[in-house]
Amino acid sequence: MGQIDKDTGNRNFTWLTEYDIAHRGLHSEGTLEEENTVSAVRAAVDAGYAVEIDVQATVDGIIIVFHDQTLDRMTDGTGQVGKLGYAQVQKYLVGNSGEPAPSLPDVMEAIDSERPLFIEIKSSKKTDIQQLCAGVRHCFEGYGGDIAVMSFDPRILTWFKAYMPRYARGMVVGREFLLNWRNRTALTFWLRRTKPDFIACDVNLLPNGLCARWRKSGKPLLTWTVKDKKLETIARQHADALIFERPAVVGPG
Repeated sequence: MGQIDKDTGNRNFTWLTEYDIAHRGLHSEGTLEEENTVSAVRAAVDAGYAVEIDVQATVDGIIIVFHDQTLDRMTDGTGQVGKLGYAQVQKYLVGNSGEPAPSLPDVMEAIDSERPLFIEIKSSKKTDIQQLCAGVRHCFEGYGGDIAVMSFDPRILTWFKAYMPRYARGMVVGREFLLNWRNRTALTFWLRRTKPDFIACDVNLLPNGLCARWRKSGKPLLTWTVKDKKLETIARQHADALIFERPAVVGPG
């Protein structure tokens, strides 16, 4: 985990930037190692990388590792994940993996504390944040590895700051924040309120003043999604750790 100084409140998560981070696991479309599968996660760990995954809740409150709000793109099924039960989701296979979408505990078991795990928690305006975050937190029980939670949604960071401050937390920053004046002002407010341990910024927005100031203050800057060598060069110059996909970092699959 990290450390919290009882006197100053300073937090120390040096592992946040120790490894490059495989986006949705070290995945390859159309193979057994499809995105956000146990196989892709294990491939990342075996190759020596940290792992980033996406999670959301089924209608019955099970936390699964899956990016999209619907099953349509990545499985042989259809429907909104948040309106389906876990047993229903398990009927459908992810791409060519031969596997259904795993639960968060499935992925944590596959990593087995060998590398840091970065969990992007997906949400919508209608999401029950208390139920979602408590469900994610419940999955952490008994796990000894390094975990960071991250989200575009400041409500999620606010929850973890209030109820589970021992875990590293990060604000995910995209175009909608930095390229709109009102949203940029709101982002500044939420950074002050949620006090994230790191920012994860869209690599296509680097360099920018906000992230440069963040790094200058000594706080880690991660960047996503680094997909080629040109973006990798930019990311190495302006960020502290890369959330990447092939062919960046590892070369063609």
